[in-house]
Amino acid sequence: MSEQQPATPSPIRRESPASTSRLSPRRLWERLVFVAYLGLMKGVGLMPPRPVEALFSTLAPLAYLLWPAKRRIADGNAAVVLGVADADGRPLPGSAAQVRARSLAVYRSYGRYTAELLRLPSRSLADIAAEVDLEVTGLLDEYRARKQPAIFVGFHAGNNELGAAALAERRYDVNVVGDDSAFPEMYELLRRLRASWGITMIDWRAIREVFGVMRRGGILVLLSDWGWKPDGTPCRLFGRWTTLPSGPAVIAARGNAPIVPFFVRRERPGAFRIIFGEPVDAGNGSPAAQLAATQATASEMERLMRSDPTQWNCFKPLWPNAVEQARLATRAAEMATQTERGAA
Repeated sequence: MSEQQPATPSPIRRESPASTSRLSPRRLWERLVFVAYLGLMKGVGLMPPRPVEALFSTLAPLAYLLWPAKRRIADGNAAVVLGVADADGRPLPGSAAQVRARSLAVYRSYGRYTAELLRLPSRSLADIAAEVDLEVTGLLDEYRARKQPAIFVGFHAGNNELGAAALAERRYDVNVVGDDSAFPEMYELLRRLRASWGITMIDWRAIREVFGVMRRGGILVLLSDWGWKPDGTPCRLFGRWTTLPSGPAVIAARGNAPIVPFFVRRERPGAFRIIFGEPVDAGNGSPAAQLAATQATASEMERLMRSDPTQWNCFKPLWPNAVEQARLATRAAEMATQTERGAA
C-alpha cells in the first residue's frame, strides 16, 4: 500500500507577520474553533468512551435550538426524507413535530460522531479497526488482486473515518480527496492522523494525484453530499431533483473504475459495519453516461441511507426549490440525448 503523500503545498494557509494581527473574522473564527477542538480532543481522549459519547449525543440538540439557520436546513432535509415536504422543500403543515423529532435524532447522531472523532488521536489503528465489521470484502479483495481501481462514493453519514482506518489496517490502498479551503488547521490535523494510518489525503485540485491512484489500482474516496450546486449533475434523490458532483462519474470513466457507494453504519456504540451498494459503471464518459452513472449512484446511496437516515449528518441544503427542480429535469432530459463522449 502506498504511503507516499501528495506533492502539494501544505494545506495550512500561511499569513505574513504583518497580516497575522489583521486576521479576517472568518480566519479568527476558524482558529478559535481549532483551539477549542484541540482542548476537547485531549480531554475526551482521557475519558471513558461510552459516557462521553452519550453526553455529546445529549448536548448536540442544543445546536438545533440555538442555530436557527441550520435548524431550517435540517428540518427541510428531514421533511424531504420523510416525504412530508411541499414543492419547495418546506415541511408541510401538521408535520412539524415529526420533522423536529427526526432533526433532533440527526443532531444526536452527529453529537456521538463528534465524540468518536475527538477520541481518534488517542487510539491505535488496531483498536479502531476492531470496531468495524469488514467481513464482506470479497469484491475489494478481487479488485486488489487484479489492481482494479475503485471510486468509493459516500455521504456524511455514520463514521467514515473509522471505515477508512479499518480498510487501511487491512492494507488497502486508501486515498481520500479533501478540501482545505475552510478550517485549514483542522484539515492538516486530520491529514497527519490519516497519514499515520497509511491513508493518503489528496487535495481536490491535485488531478495528477487522483489519476495516479487510478493507474496503480487504489481506492479513491469521495463524499458527494455537499449541498446541491447549479453546476452539478442532475439526479433524483428521495423523489426530488437535486445535483451531485460530476467528479465521480468523470474520474470513473477516464480511469476505467467502478463507482462503489458505501455507508459506514453505526450498529451500536462502539460497533460499525461497512455496507456497500451495487457497483456503478460510468460508461463511455458522455453526458448521457455521466447522467446515468450519477443517477445510479444517487439511487444506491438513497437505498443505503434509508437503512438508518438518522445517521445522515448533512447540514447543507440538499434540494432546491420547485422552479430550480424543473430546470434540473430539463437539463437531465437534454443530457440523456448526448451519447457521444465530449458532447456539449
